[in-house]
Amino acid sequence: MRQSAKLVIAAAVALAALLSTYGFFFFRDNLITHYPMKVISAHSFRSGEIPWWNFNDIGGQPLAGNPNALTFYPDNVLYLILPAHVAFNLHFLLHLAGGFLAMRALCGARGIDRRSSLFGATVWLLSGIAISTTCLYNLVTAVALVPLALYAVERSSTRILGLAFGLMLLAAEPVTLIGATVAVAIVGFRRVPLSKLAWAALIALAIGAPQIIAYSEIAGEVERVVPLKTGTVLITSLSPKRILEIFVWPLSGFLNDPDGNKQRLFSTIFLGVIAVPALWSRSRYTAVVAAMLFLAVGSYNPIIPPILERFPLTRVMRYPEKFAIPLETALVVLIAEYFGRTRWKREWTVITFLPLLWCAVRGIPIDWFAYYRVAPRPAVRVRAHGFAPPDSMNARTAYRIRARDLDWMFGAVAGLRYGVGRSPDLMHSVLSRTVAERYDSARPELQQRYLRIAGCNVPGHLPEAMVVPAAIGARGMIDAVNILEAPQFDEHRWAVAPISLHGFVSAPGRLNGYREDGQTIRIALDAPGPLLLFVNQTFFESWIARADDRELTTVPLDVDRLGVIVPAGTRTVTLTFGRHRGTVEATWAASAFLMIVLLLPKRVQKADRRTGEVERAGDEDGPLV
Repeated sequence: MRQSAKLVIAAAVALAALLSTYGFFFFRDNLITHYPMKVISAHSFRSGEIPWWNFNDIGGQPLAGNPNALTFYPDNVLYLILPAHVAFNLHFLLHLAGGFLAMRALCGARGIDRRSSLFGATVWLLSGIAISTTCLYNLVTAVALVPLALYAVERSSTRILGLAFGLMLLAAEPVTLIGATVAVAIVGFRRVPLSKLAWAALIALAIGAPQIIAYSEIAGEVERVVPLKTGTVLITSLSPKRILEIFVWPLSGFLNDPDGNKQRLFSTIFLGVIAVPALWSRSRYTAVVAAMLFLAVGSYNPIIPPILERFPLTRVMRYPEKFAIPLETALVVLIAEYFGRTRWKREWTVITFLPLLWCAVRGIPIDWFAYYRVAPRPAVRVRAHGFAPPDSMNARTAYRIRARDLDWMFGAVAGLRYGVGRSPDLMHSVLSRTVAERYDSARPELQQRYLRIAGCNVPGHLPEAMVVPAAIGARGMIDAVNILEAPQFDEHRWAVAPISLHGFVSAPGRLNGYREDGQTIRIALDAPGPLLLFVNQTFFESWIARADDRELTTVPLDVDRLGVIVPAGTRTVTLTFGRHRGTVEATWAASAFLMIVLLLPKRVQKADRRTGEVERAGDEDGPLV
């Protein structure tokens, strides 16, 4: 390796260490969703548990299957050895670096010379897409994995293709997964044998199995099961102005500018004017650009809205702007090829990198971490609230205020818990969505009732667990809401339960203690007769209640709270979330082992296979020489 290359690598490592230690990727979803989830998950990982349940978010929310939590993604190992904010920042920096290396390898696999490959990889690293994904923990993975998948196609490598798509499954972002699949199909058509694609698919499924199983367990109960409106799905479609931005300049400004929170996903998708001549080439990558553009324009495409209206299941592909990631991946390959052909390399270098560098510095959403370092607080529940900054306020100032005020859900990093509120990622239960909608439209006195039931820090709030004196049966959701909101209803005397429990009266039992032991809830009580136990967590079918090695029946109470029918003689009830824990743990171990094997140098794998063949051919004394 050249001395200059060693110096560049050393400088990049030093910069990454400084940024990850003293900086913080603060913007948008990072503050309100991803960072709190990763801090909570880190506590579970360090105690040797999979983070199945988030106790801090609106009475609880699934973590293991949550696509935004990346619970089974391999770089979670960083949270075991580093402070949470350092591991969080490194997730972004590692994927940006991985995107640079994957793009350079992809260009090299296309037969592009080394200088032009380096040019293309640097354009990709500084592109508007790469910079914009640093406020989206799950989307930044595509910056590295989409070019890696295309590199695998160029090299006809089953193991790398399977690895790339397996990691995409663990990142659980459906639009980029679909976009990458279409791109791979176009580039690999009649070039990669179907047998190799089939093996790659099996490898990907084996790697992604823990995420698939964990999500399938909750998929029928979370808000995402309710199809979004077509207009909501297509809200971030690429307009003609946004398409022009790829070639010209960030015409819409940056999202972290004052008054910059417009209805779009990416802050900018700017690449540079060099993309114009690069498009004038006959290539499969030109076809990828065209296909991704067809999908990314969303509502501006006359074909897409009617399809979404007729087939609600297709609305899982929300925010078609995400197709800009594989679009620009292909476009950067074309740029690198054009740069290799042009005679004006010096001129194009200046014309391309000066505006890209300016935009990268101007638009990257990073701040000093000192403003987001908060002291631990008591684990009390408060109503979820959000700070609405004035249009004139700078984004960094606004987010520092949100961190100072422990805005939802950032306050979870300090131990704060939240009650009634809306889900930003549609991963709360459908039942909790009903409660949030009723709360928003209710009179103040009913809002207080909902806050008390959710255990928020208001006078008369319900505890973490209690024995319900009596149950009132409801025949459905509307009936349950009507009973709950009736003037005479007293949440301390009754609970709204399924109609099968109508008239149920608990024996005069006593609750002796409630304790959260990591991911397990333990409730000590005396049950001289059957009891109905109210637990202030969100109801999901995946809750398992046990007493004396017997599984107890769980039911929803007060619309979305967790209820347990406790038989006479019970002394302790334990609650755990996740009915397929053993399967998920086993598949996660297999997934990790498979990734390690796939990452071994190919010559080591071949040597291992040869050794195995020789050992089988020899005797018990050892391999033949």
